Amino acid sequence: MRRNIKGILTMALCLVLVIALLAGCGSKSNGSAPAADGTTPAGDSAKTDTDGKEPAAPAASDVTLNFVAHGPNTMTVFTSDPAVDYTALINQGIGTCETLFVLDDDTKEVKPLLATEITQANDTTWEITIRDGVTFSNGKALTADAVKSAFDYILTNNTRLGNMMNVAEILADGQKLTIKTNDVVAILPRILTEQNMLVFDTDDENYTDGLIGTGPFILEKMDADGNCDLIRNENYWQGVPAAARLHTLSINDTGANRDALQSGEIDWGSVSDSDLQIFENDDRYEVMTKNNGRVYYLYVNPNYTFTQDDALREALQYAVDREAIVAGVYSGHGEATRSIFPSWSEFYTDEYLQPEYNVETARKILADAGYTDSDGDGFLEKDGEKVVLNITCYAPNNFPTLSEVLQSMLKEIGIDSTIVISEKIFDDLTSGNFNIGTYGYNTLTLGDSFNYMQPVFETDASSNFTKFSSSEVDAALSEMRVTSDPARRAELVRQMQKDIYASNERIYIMHILNNQVNVKGVQNLPFGYGGDNTDNSVLWQITK
Repeated sequence: MRRNIKGILTMALCLVLVIALLAGCGSKSNGSAPAADGTTPAGDSAKTDTDGKEPAAPAASDVTLNFVAHGPNTMTVFTSDPAVDYTALINQGIGTCETLFVLDDDTKEVKPLLATEITQANDTTWEITIRDGVTFSNGKALTADAVKSAFDYILTNNTRLGNMMNVAEILADGQKLTIKTNDVVAILPRILTEQNMLVFDTDDENYTDGLIGTGPFILEKMDADGNCDLIRNENYWQGVPAAARLHTLSINDTGANRDALQSGEIDWGSVSDSDLQIFENDDRYEVMTKNNGRVYYLYVNPNYTFTQDDALREALQYAVDREAIVAGVYSGHGEATRSIFPSWSEFYTDEYLQPEYNVETARKILADAGYTDSDGDGFLEKDGEKVVLNITCYAPNNFPTLSEVLQSMLKEIGIDSTIVISEKIFDDLTSGNFNIGTYGYNTLTLGDSFNYMQPVFETDASSNFTKFSSSEVDAALSEMRVTSDPARRAELVRQMQKDIYASNERIYIMHILNNQVNVKGVQNLPFGYGGDNTDNSVLWQITK
């Protein structure tokens, strides 16, 4: 999650694509825009060219294709209004709206989409060229002024994005959009790939029942539950979309996704870890898994009762059997880690890692620090006081079960504990009244690490529940704010991990594996369509 954001994104929209493909379409090709470096230094730029259009797929008989996009589960009344955070995932998932830029498949590069070029004129000024020849689905031309109007609305009403962009002024002149920020925003091109930075026609004021965008589909009808009927946008700028019509269904439960896949009602979906084996053992389906960098970990509070003792916090580092947790709690659908980042990430370093599981080392650390079991009950005391730790967890992510397993592991080193299930984990961890707290966080949002590192480790930041403070880490984060060079950013993050792990204030356990189940034969569907860090510009090509 981005500060537990993915815990919010649990509603699923099942998209039923009725692919009535045109026979004998012969218009010219204008494929997807080539990749570009979105973090160019001042004076450099990224450009693309376009040509004609052609159908996304060859002629075929009618087929039905369904897949899942994500949206917020906090809505009491369904809305597509981008003022409500994360609804952009819906608008993009059903193919009505797009962004100026997208990330490539491995999130290393920023690719132009509705823009063709971005140049950093100076530290706080970015100049963007809006693609010529693109129209909204109502026929209006896409101009810089239209993009400005959409961004003004989003940044005024979406506090999270407004804070990220820190915009002083947006200017529009023909197809040139200029964004001026109050301070340096080094990863601004990556922020523009964020699905909530979508472009839509603000002149159509009914944002609740669907947006008018530039995407491959046009919304005909949306009901109060978010079920939609859409038709192909025949004038879509990338080419003629493969699907003639699109219908969406609202599914709010992973079990329902499982049943719909098994019955043939949907052809693509994300299912729970416990259900994944059903599809792994059935040759009608293709199962894909990917480590996107979302980590499950423990906060260990140095400001509350017994965990104020660094020796106890150090011992806890050795007491957690990560492999057993992945196998027993998550059925193997995760990768054990002693690092914030997955090993494939440029932010990972094996120079600084957390300790390996070793019960005997944990027991020795405690014994050397004066922990004893004077009454023989199997649990330790310190200075005559029984040690009992508070484990605060929240219900999603199977964290209660994880906490029970952790409780058993602590018992192995003589530490007693109680489990508190929180209804508002952010509030409860902010209060500081815990020894150990469970959490999950996306560490690589926008293909970068700053959106994890800053709120979790900067002194007095929002998710720094242990009040971690390091002048070296604060200085590195300050440099990241103004440094766009990817190599330097990665080096800064690798060096930060030395102080972070030495504090013994967090225990990293596992990176979850996101899973996707396809009915075999689905074509051109990227992993994780509709979610974070994926190219949502490909809906026009999807078929089976």
